[in-house]
Amino acid sequence: MKLKVSSFFAAVLFLLPVLIFAQQRTPSISLHEIKKEIEQLESQDDKLRTYIEMSNRYFRNAPDSLLVIADEINGLEGVEGEKKEAFISFLNANAYRLMNADSAIFYASKASGILRELKEHDSYLMMENLQAMQYARKDQYLEAESLYLDAITYRSELEDQIEYPVQFFYGNLGNLYVTVGAHDLAIEMFENFLEYEDSPPNRCNILSKLANSFMELENTDKAISTLSPCLEYENLPPPIKAIVRSNLSTMYKQKNDIDRATQLMEEATAISSRYRIPNIGNGHLYRLGELYLEQGMVTKADSVGNIINTAPPTAFSRPNEDIVKHEFLSRLHFAKGDYEKSLEYSDRAIELANTHNLFQMMRNVYALKAEAYEEMGDLNNALVNERLQRKHEKEVNDRRKERNDAMLSVRYQLQNKEAQLMDANLEIENIRLRNMLIIVGLILITGYIFYRYRLYYLLKEEKTRNQIARDLHDDLSGTLSSISFFSEAAHRVNKDRGDSERFLNIITKSAVEAKEKINDIIWAIDPSKDDWSVFLKKCKRFAADVLDSNDIEYSFDMDDDFSFPVELQFRQNLWLIYKECITNLSKHAQATKVEICLREKGDHVFLSISDDGSGFDQESLKSGNGIDNIRYRAEQIQGSADLKSAPGEGTKWTFTFSLS
Repeated sequence: MKLKVSSFFAAVLFLLPVLIFAQQRTPSISLHEIKKEIEQLESQDDKLRTYIEMSNRYFRNAPDSLLVIADEINGLEGVEGEKKEAFISFLNANAYRLMNADSAIFYASKASGILRELKEHDSYLMMENLQAMQYARKDQYLEAESLYLDAITYRSELEDQIEYPVQFFYGNLGNLYVTVGAHDLAIEMFENFLEYEDSPPNRCNILSKLANSFMELENTDKAISTLSPCLEYENLPPPIKAIVRSNLSTMYKQKNDIDRATQLMEEATAISSRYRIPNIGNGHLYRLGELYLEQGMVTKADSVGNIINTAPPTAFSRPNEDIVKHEFLSRLHFAKGDYEKSLEYSDRAIELANTHNLFQMMRNVYALKAEAYEEMGDLNNALVNERLQRKHEKEVNDRRKERNDAMLSVRYQLQNKEAQLMDANLEIENIRLRNMLIIVGLILITGYIFYRYRLYYLLKEEKTRNQIARDLHDDLSGTLSSISFFSEAAHRVNKDRGDSERFLNIITKSAVEAKEKINDIIWAIDPSKDDWSVFLKKCKRFAADVLDSNDIEYSFDMDDDFSFPVELQFRQNLWLIYKECITNLSKHAQATKVEICLREKGDHVFLSISDDGSGFDQESLKSGNGIDNIRYRAEQIQGSADLKSAPGEGTKWTFTFSLS
């Protein structure tokens, strides 16, 4: 299940002014209505999905309602236990988001762990984002940053499967860096956000933050040029329109262009007042009044004061805004010469600051009180307030220094971590480059080995072909020559029928012999015969045919199979050796019994052929009996040939072939 991420929910994350404005125009819906709608759904999974969608849309900021929906989901039957547990924790995390950071982190962590296993990618990223924001609330910035960076990596790896916008993380990470004063990193994150965001409201919200970071880095011109394009958008939501003008007003004031600053603040105040956006409208009024006072426009400042005093009370106001309000009114009455009223508003501002521990906002108020007492001629109280002002200024500076030191440490850790990540990425790139070079090298080496391997077998094949050609020449040349010779002789003696018949018989015998030799060579080079069982059968059949026809008894002692493959060259030469030995003994040995043994022992093959024939004297043996050819063929296949024979003692050939 994937949760849809609506534009409304996008605004929830960090566009607070837009959220408030949108909430005023979002049609309300009750839990009863949601339950009624869900009851019409048949699928339990659809019911779960609808509960989550509705809670995000209508009750995100209503903790009690979220907890009730969690109970409803707990009662759903037919939903996987893990999925149910994950989304109950999902709702609890959102419920405690506004109330208790620790509880929100606990439930969000529990939910995200299960959601990731279930591959609920969008919901998982929502929980990661929520956890990070809660860690930031607790000033645990390193934990928050780590979650944001991990979420960005996770989102990029599963880009095609996730709808949750990655720019949310860039925006929130930028806000985190702003908080700790790492504005250079914040700028990078905000610029990353803008690469993914096309919506003018969201872009202008981030451009405001980006411009403020440029301001913090004392680059006012860059800040103004960054934010000014948002003045041209016509259809921006009123809160964003007002914020853009308010921020630009501050920037122009920094440049001492008070007229442009005042004009922009007047526009911001008019927008926020027209659309009744109290959370930013009051602040705009106070700042506009201060700008009027700085320029001596007491009448205009007084009109602002009247608006403030006659405005109906808001349901919610922040203490710091109330302090600014009373400080402005105190300054306004001081400008009007009403010092008693000025002191009254100053005292109220100090009371609020003490109540809410906002001491950093009191130093200007004490200075204002000192001036009022001085104008009234009460120098003692003026001196007391000047001392209080210096005391509070020192306390504020000390606290600011402590915080700056703390933020500096955090900022250093964040930037150091960023540098470590860059170093790690650089090292990864170096490893990738090395691996690529290694792979290329391995490919080249493999290609070379394959080339050499192929060349070796081509040469081996060529050698075998040459051997076959020589065999054809040696075995057939003489036979075919004799056929030709006896054919001519038959023609010459055609008058003598007896001689002619003898020559024709010789020709027939030679032709049969030539055919047998050709068949042997064809069999030797036939790939389908590359099998020991076929070879051994042929050996037995040939010996049986030859020896039976000569009334010679024989016995075989042969292995049924061999552990190594039989190669063409080995098979061809072994066959010709075997055939030559059998043929010779059948013709010349005058034997009555023959023993044939062919076995594999270790890395050697042994062949022995022995007979009980007449034997012969090896020293008086003339060439031409095929013995030299037998020895030559044995050498061609890494073998040795041993011949033992003597007159009256028979003959024995022993061959040893090395498999290595």
